[in-house]
Amino acid sequence: MHVTVGLEAFAALRRPVEPANVDDRRFREALALRFGSSEWSGMGTETWIAIVGAGISFAAAGIAVWQARLAKDQARTAKDSSVSARRQAEAAEKQVQLMQRQIEGEERNRLDAEKPIFTVEHGEVADDDNSQRCVGLRLTQDKGTSLSNVRVSVVETSVKGIRLVRDSWDALTAIDLGTSADRAVHRLWIALEYNYVDPLQVTVRIEATARDSGASWSSERVIFPTQLPPEPRAQTGRMRRPTGRGAFTP
Repeated sequence: MHVTVGLEAFAALRRPVEPANVDDRRFREALALRFGSSEWSGMGTETWIAIVGAGISFAAAGIAVWQARLAKDQARTAKDSSVSARRQAEAAEKQVQLMQRQIEGEERNRLDAEKPIFTVEHGEVADDDNSQRCVGLRLTQDKGTSLSNVRVSVVETSVKGIRLVRDSWDALTAIDLGTSADRAVHRLWIALEYNYVDPLQVTVRIEATARDSGASWSSERVIFPTQLPPEPRAQTGRMRRPTGRGAFTP
């Protein structure tokens, strides 16, 4: 390839100097006349072809080196771009995680602000009009958002269930109290087995659902109802004074 290119360059070099069919001596004289030196006239055509070929080879080698350096620079640039893209992707992922944590934190703060708080009051164990053992219970919502429903359940081996009416025969393991709001009061009764185990410990579980957001919360309260002391017997010949004690009325 180098020889072919050299011949073409040599032909291009010859054209302006002499017409076709000129011998080597006249060619060398023309070169000497063009370049102003007699040294050129002593070189043959083969020498010039070798010189031109060598020059083209050096030029091709220089181009190859330049192309290799260019490819190396391009590879380095591509690598730097890849590293930069990876870093940008990692930074974007961290930003997304940070935003997610902020959103979750805001959601937790909102739920904490809306969370309802209930106060649980209870009385002693007493008999209802049907001679059933029961404990009066009063739930008051002290704070929190409006609720679409409040569900109450109790856990204790001596508990038969919950009812809304004191003298009712029915008792449910869980009962829905319906809607609720701040300062709302809910009254219910815990029905006990007649021969319950004393001391009595009852876990009251309260599940609440927000009316607007649909968020839900659950909490538990533990109460320790005691037996209502019996009324003192009246002494013979004397009137019994009222003690002022009675079953707790929610």
